Amino acid sequence: MNESYRLEKIRNLGVRLQELELLSITPGVSYTSAALNFLFAEHELQRPAGLPLEHTLKTLGEAIVEKRKVRFSRLDADAVIDFFCRFYRVH
Repeated sequence: MNESYRLEKIRNLGVRLQELELLSITPGVSYTSAALNFLFAEHELQRPAGLPLEHTLKTLGEAIVEKRKVRFSRLDADAVIDFFCRFYRVH
C-alpha cells in the first residue's frame, strides 16, 4: 500500500477512535496524528519524531508482537494498519 493510502487508513482509524470515545480531537491536530498518538500511548511507547511513516508503523508492530503475543515474528507497516483496523473495526 502506498503512503497516501496508509495515511487515509490511519485517518479513518482516528475517526473510529473518536466515535468510540477513546480519543478527542484537539484543534490543530489531525485524525491521523491523534490516532498515532493514541496507539503509541496505548502501547506505552514514545512516538518517534521526524521518522518516515513506515518506520513509525514498524515500531508499533514490534510492540504488538511483544505485548500481545501474536504469532508473527515481525509485522510490516501495512500489517500494523490492518491489525488496528480489524481490532477497532474500521471499514
